[in-house]
Amino acid sequence: MIADQDPYVRDMVSRFISDAGYRVTVAAQGYEALDDARKLLPAAIMADIMLPKLDGLTLCRLLKSDPATERIITVIVFSVLSAEERARKAGADGFILKPLEKSRVLNVLEQAIVKGPQNG
Repeated sequence: MIADQDPYVRDMVSRFISDAGYRVTVAAQGYEALDDARKLLPAAIMADIMLPKLDGLTLCRLLKSDPATERIITVIVFSVLSAEERARKAGADGFILKPLEKSRVLNVLEQAIVKGPQNG
C-alpha cells in the first residue's frame, strides 16, 4: 500500500512496485490508509510522514500497537524531512528520504519485507 496525498507520488511509486511484481493499493490520507490496512492487511505500507488527517508517524504507531497488524504489516516511512530517527522511534521498519528513486524504493521495500515487521 502506498499512502501519500500527492497523486503523482502515489502513481510513480505504485508503478515502481507493480513493475517489480507486487500488487499495490493506494490511499490519499492517513485515516484511509489505516482503515484499508486493517481490512486488507497488506504485506507493507509505504507512507509519507506528512499525510493529511493522520500523519505517517501516527499511522505507523497505530499499526505497530494494534495486535491485529503489528506482526503482519511492514511499515516504511518516507519524507522530504530528514526524519529517520523519528520514523524508527514510531516503529517504522524502513525509511526513505525523498526524492524517491525506483532502485532505492525497491531495495528498502525488499529488505524490510525479508526482515519482517519489527516489534517494540
